[in-house]
Amino acid sequence: MKRFSRHKRYCLIIIMLFALPAFSQTISYQPGGGIQFHSPEENWKFRLLGYIQSTHTFHSTAENEAVSNDFFVRRARLDVIFDYLNRYQIFFELDGRGSRTELVLGQFDVRYFKHHKLQIGKFITPFSPENLRSSRSLTTVERYSALNSMFLLPALDTQYGIMFHGKGTIIDYYLSITNGNGKASDNLRENNDAKDIQASLRYHPGKAVSIGGSFNFSEERAQLLRLVDHTFNSFNQAKISGQRLGYLLELSYDLNPLLLRTEGFQFQYDAPLSSEQQVGKFRGGYLEAGYFLSGNTSNGFQLLARIESAEYGDLHPSLAGPTRLTSYLLGNNFYRDGIFRLQVNLIYEQANRPSQLQETRFSGKEDTFEILTMVQMKF
Repeated sequence: MKRFSRHKRYCLIIIMLFALPAFSQTISYQPGGGIQFHSPEENWKFRLLGYIQSTHTFHSTAENEAVSNDFFVRRARLDVIFDYLNRYQIFFELDGRGSRTELVLGQFDVRYFKHHKLQIGKFITPFSPENLRSSRSLTTVERYSALNSMFLLPALDTQYGIMFHGKGTIIDYYLSITNGNGKASDNLRENNDAKDIQASLRYHPGKAVSIGGSFNFSEERAQLLRLVDHTFNSFNQAKISGQRLGYLLELSYDLNPLLLRTEGFQFQYDAPLSSEQQVGKFRGGYLEAGYFLSGNTSNGFQLLARIESAEYGDLHPSLAGPTRLTSYLLGNNFYRDGIFRLQVNLIYEQANRPSQLQETRFSGKEDTFEILTMVQMKF
């Protein structure tokens, strides 16, 4: 009975969405930019966007009965955006790829002065520019491995809270206060009294150039910080807890046909090293270069190269196994008609020591090769 009621709700939502054109005077569509309905006076706008990302993973390492050849739907998302009087906005994103529909984002924005607004709800936190980029617009199939390690805590990612955000002529700013334990794939309630604070400034001296820095402070509950490859499999894991203080620097140049981008962070923990606090620092980042051989992100072909790093620092003797993971990536982005994209990423992962974890595909291994392929369709 409960399942039947849920299906009825979904059907009602779909009927309401398709009934909107009957009450709207203007309908428009931009390939990849969604369907838009708005009033003749344009004091309200309703936008509907969506995308599906279907993947294939080939993994050269298949110990412990791990699957090495896998088709999957990475994301299947629907975005709904409603704007009123160019001041209020409701935005939510649903992901239906799993056994249940997840609320990835659920926020409302209030513009309080020109290009300055307050966001409330579940939103993407601002610490990392790579995290702030929508999953439908990433240059690689997955974000860099050190950032994925933070997502698994969970930390960063999408969080519940409030955020102040402003865009000036050459400077953007962000300041968020969140629970700090959220993730895109689940809707977790707060489990402690501490709050996660993030602040970021980005300077744009020219249209194609961005220079930025971020700050993060949080209270870490006792948990495991993992060194993971691009398929979220662990080479190692370390026990951490206590206050977490983080810094990030980023630099990018993006003017077709050339893309140059780098980002790096370091987190440090205040708890004394022990068997329950095995690392004092965690750092990571990437350096990326891309070049369009033809066209652009609507119709074009781009070659891409990346080098990434994730590393534990200030180690306790109880931590065995690898402490650093370096990734080398070659890939492409093939865009067509504004709605289609094909990505193929060839990735070599190199740890500085063999993994000593028992229940992982990397047991006794210090490197692996994988091919990630993603086909994306969006409307």
